[in-house]
Amino acid sequence: MNFKKKSLLLSIIIILAAGFSTGCGFKVLNGSEGSVTSGLPVSSISKKSKNYNNISEIYVKPFKNQTYKSGLGVYFSNNIAKFLNMQTYMFTSNESGAFYYLSGKITSIQNNVMSYTGVAAAVDYDITVSVTVSMYNTGGKIIFRNVNFSSSATYYNYINPLIAHKQEKGAIIRVSRRIARKIVIYIESKKLTS
Repeated sequence: MNFKKKSLLLSIIIILAAGFSTGCGFKVLNGSEGSVTSGLPVSSISKKSKNYNNISEIYVKPFKNQTYKSGLGVYFSNNIAKFLNMQTYMFTSNESGAFYYLSGKITSIQNNVMSYTGVAAAVDYDITVSVTVSMYNTGGKIIFRNVNFSSSATYYNYINPLIAHKQEKGAIIRVSRRIARKIVIYIESKKLTS
C-alpha cells in the first residue's frame, strides 16, 4: 500500500472510532440510558407539566444544618432542588403548588486527613457528609421518613487559607450533588403518584 492509501485508511478508522464513541455518549447523555432516567427517553418526559415517572411538583424545604459548618444547609437545599429541576423535572419553586415536600437535616460532617507533607502539615483531606431526608405529600401522608444518605470527596489543602477554603467548599458542593443524585434515585424507586 502506498502512503496515501494508508493515511486514508487510518483517517477512516479514526472517524469511525470517533463516531461510535460520540454515538454512545450521546445516547447516555440524552437520557435514554441511565439510572436517573430509568431507561425512559427524555422526550417522554413532559417538561410542560414537570411530570416524571409519576413524580412531580416536589418542593425542597431548606435543610437544617446540625453541624459545625455554617451555610452547609444552603448547599444541600440548592443542589437538590437544582438536580430535581434540571435532571428530572420534578421540582417546583412554588410551595403552595407542590404535591410533595422534601425536608432534610445535615447530621454530620467529618474531615479526615489522608496525607501529610514532610513537615507534618496536612495536605490531602477526605470530607464525608451525612444527611437524613424525609418526604411527605401536602396532605401530611409520609412517603418516607429519616432515610440516611452519605457521600464523600477528597480535596487538597493548600498552604494559603483562602485557597484551602475554596477547595473544601468545592468538595462539599461535590458531595451535596452526589447525595442529591442518591435522593432522586431513591424517590424514583418509590413509584409515587401525584
